[in-house]
Amino acid sequence: MALGKSFWKDAAITLAVSGVTTLNMYLSGALTIAIPTIAEDLKMSQADIQWPVTVYSLSFGCLLLFFGRVGDIIGPRLMFLVGSGWFGAWSLASAFAPSGPVFILFIAMKGIGAAATTPASLGIVVEHFPPGGDRNRVLGILGAFQPIGWIIGLVLGGALAGSSATWRSIFYIQTGLALGFGILGACLFSSTRKDDARYTKGLDWGGAILSTIGIGLLTYSLADSTATSKGWASPQIPATFAASLLIIAAFVYYEHLQEKKNAAVLMPLSIWRLPKARMGWVMTIVFFGWWSFNALMYWYTLLFQQVEQLSPIETSLRFIPLVCSGITVNLIGGLVMHRVRGEILIFIGFLGNAAAPLIYALIDLRASYWAMAFVSLILSAGADLAYPVALLHVSNSFDQDSQSLAGGLFNVGTRLGTSLGVAVSSSIAIAVSKQHPSPPLSETESLMIGFRAAGWSCFAAGIISVICVVIGLRGMGIVGVKDEDKDKISESNSDIEK
Repeated sequence: MALGKSFWKDAAITLAVSGVTTLNMYLSGALTIAIPTIAEDLKMSQADIQWPVTVYSLSFGCLLLFFGRVGDIIGPRLMFLVGSGWFGAWSLASAFAPSGPVFILFIAMKGIGAAATTPASLGIVVEHFPPGGDRNRVLGILGAFQPIGWIIGLVLGGALAGSSATWRSIFYIQTGLALGFGILGACLFSSTRKDDARYTKGLDWGGAILSTIGIGLLTYSLADSTATSKGWASPQIPATFAASLLIIAAFVYYEHLQEKKNAAVLMPLSIWRLPKARMGWVMTIVFFGWWSFNALMYWYTLLFQQVEQLSPIETSLRFIPLVCSGITVNLIGGLVMHRVRGEILIFIGFLGNAAAPLIYALIDLRASYWAMAFVSLILSAGADLAYPVALLHVSNSFDQDSQSLAGGLFNVGTRLGTSLGVAVSSSIAIAVSKQHPSPPLSETESLMIGFRAAGWSCFAAGIISVICVVIGLRGMGIVGVKDEDKDKISESNSDIEK
């Protein structure tokens, strides 16, 4: 990009897209630190403390596919602007929440806005930036902004919640940023679209309803399993989990029937059967990779706060090296993926991601932060190296008229991997800790035995992702190249379908 008018427009578009998606991570970081203060001010019970995070994940995760397809129909620009405005409006409402139940409701509404803007962001990037170096760099920047948002949320959430500005200022800031990025997008995003960039078969309402209910119940059951005292022994959790799997199976069968009739589909199942798309392998890798990564971040937070007894601000500072390395490797991935084979970059990234929980499981509490935790957090950022490569491959696998749906599918994989990773590792940690009660062990020793077991489960998920890369992505090739430099995956798909 030359340093001229075009460069600054491209930079502003990148800022708008990356900025809005960053606000999702900003909220996650802020709630992680500030929720105890918010709960105390709004007189929320201990049982209700986890619900703001739960309902946000629920409304966000279950609507990603739906809004992804809607974005392909009405255009990613309109979807992005509506989502930004919605997110900003409910951010402002959250700042004025008078009680716990109202605050939980407002946070759930914010998740709807995030579900609208996240898939639309990929659609806008693909629509504005041609294949090759520009698009690669923007996807790298898009990934780099996520750890930036998370650490800003952690630091500001901890600082503002304990200051005279109160926790409500967290949402004032978010409101201003959401509306600012939305206005920037309204001024810069193109309002015209190519004919092949619009999905013309209409919305698959049956698939939308089934997928939303199925993913919603699955997300809820996984989140609730970590919140109730009995975990999976509570009868409603396995029942809800089983119901979600049945509904998702019905969704898959329904989509199969829709595709046979050449009718509108929410999820084109044929994409999973195309050899060069490797969608089954890629989504499995994404699922287990983000299981390992995000679950490990959850356990590091508990290690710092419950075992090492660090304050929220001290805890957030411990994550700064992770954020710095995450930004770096995202940008590196965006810069080199048109020169280096995709499977090599993903393998290197997830190899580091798998090594990180191994160090956590073996961590010596007497050692300094720099000796083990620092190294583990640096290595865990390997997932960020894989992020732009895997996202671009998923984008390339879908037709031009389904790019927002591609973004939705990718994020569904990361969200479900995170939810299941936290749920499974929590169940393991609780079960193992109960076998080593306090007393006779000290409370710290009992906790750490469970925490180490959780670390081993994250290591297992990381190893699964690495094995899948070796087996499933062999011969993947370079993904970030221009059309004339490589036969596009979409062209291969068309040949196979013929």
